[in-house]
Amino acid sequence: MSLANINMTDKKVPLGLRLGAMLLDHFIMCFVIVPPLIVMSLVVRSEPFETKPIETFAFYLMMLVYLNKDLAKGKSISKRILGLRVIDRKTGVPASEFKCFLRNMTIPIIWPLEVLISLFSPTRRLGDLIANTKLELSEKEKATSILQDLKSKKITQTTFLTLVVGIIYMGGLWYLMNNLMGI
Repeated sequence: MSLANINMTDKKVPLGLRLGAMLLDHFIMCFVIVPPLIVMSLVVRSEPFETKPIETFAFYLMMLVYLNKDLAKGKSISKRILGLRVIDRKTGVPASEFKCFLRNMTIPIIWPLEVLISLFSPTRRLGDLIANTKLELSEKEKATSILQDLKSKKITQTTFLTLVVGIIYMGGLWYLMNNLMGI
């Protein structure tokens, strides 16, 4: 189905578009996250295969960025390009930063399962069930529109809560990786 033939009033997300958005989100976020980590690693590393605490901290900080990729009006860069947005199921408005973070919390743990669920439910994956959100069609935007949205973003209690919960979540993952899994 061509994007030109999609009825915008229906707002049902085609499976191919949904999977494409997931893949493009992943590629874009890796492009944003990996180069700074490589550069930092080259600057601070003295021994091969030795990870310094600053590298681990930077990795989890970048993962926090990944988990908040939809915070500007429920649209990541790929969602803007492809014409999608995350909405609150209860209100029908773009999901809050906290709901977007909640829906993305499953990414580092069970991303393959999220893709599998999306095969059967293009508008709602497991993260959407947790956050009570869904994906819907919206107007396409230029990727750079996210910069304007971020510039005009106000720091609210929800923003602060999202940051605090995100730091606690990343700390929990760090603890699990270091202590329970022996990594």
